[in-house]
Amino acid sequence: MDHAELVGGVLVDCPDPRASAGDLTRFMMATQLDRAAAIRAGLEPELVEVLRSRYANDRERIPALCQEAAAWVLGRRSIASAEPWELVASLPRTDVPGGLRRTTGETLIQLVVQATQTLRLVAPFIDQPGLSFLAEALAAATTRGVRLEILLPTRSTSADDAIDDLTKTISAEGRSTNFMVSRLREDAPWAHLKVLTSDSKAAYIGSANVTGAGIGGRNLELGVLVRGEPVMVVERILDIYRSS
Repeated sequence: MDHAELVGGVLVDCPDPRASAGDLTRFMMATQLDRAAAIRAGLEPELVEVLRSRYANDRERIPALCQEAAAWVLGRRSIASAEPWELVASLPRTDVPGGLRRTTGETLIQLVVQATQTLRLVAPFIDQPGLSFLAEALAAATTRGVRLEILLPTRSTSADDAIDDLTKTISAEGRSTNFMVSRLREDAPWAHLKVLTSDSKAAYIGSANVTGAGIGGRNLELGVLVRGEPVMVVERILDIYRSS
């Protein structure tokens, strides 16, 4: 995932991304975050803390990175989407064709950042590099009061290790009471679906597992970002096979 896309996720709801990029630069470079000032500036303090932690050893890049993120947000806003779905892909950056506006990593992060109530994630294969890519944003979401559920279709050593790491991250940086791991019923069909739903209003549905290869572009993956009533249908399907 491009760094500007990650930082842009914090600016995406700001009325004036360029002005907010200046505020974000100051907050990221300050010795200690003034949470009240961040809120007054329209920035989510938990998300700012995530960025401060991630770029703590690369402070020289922060001013330019925040401006690049503002440009990314403005670019996203200039694209009118008349369709209830958008194509999403994982592939090397050098191979991105014209017309492709969304990458898998960027899409997943945006779904997490925009959530205000619920996040539900299901994939048959989860590993530490893949889940760690989302971990800080997921932890920040639980701090905002978002209820996070990871639904596992099958037992997997790599998934268990990755979820152990995520549990530690949420314990340290988020709110553990808003995080749960569920499993499908033992009599459920083999679940090959890869889904992340956000507030029952938007969802990624595609081929990419929550793995470093699937999210990071080493694999070729295709999916869609869907919005509206179909997302609730997806969640009903999950509920049918979810173990009580």
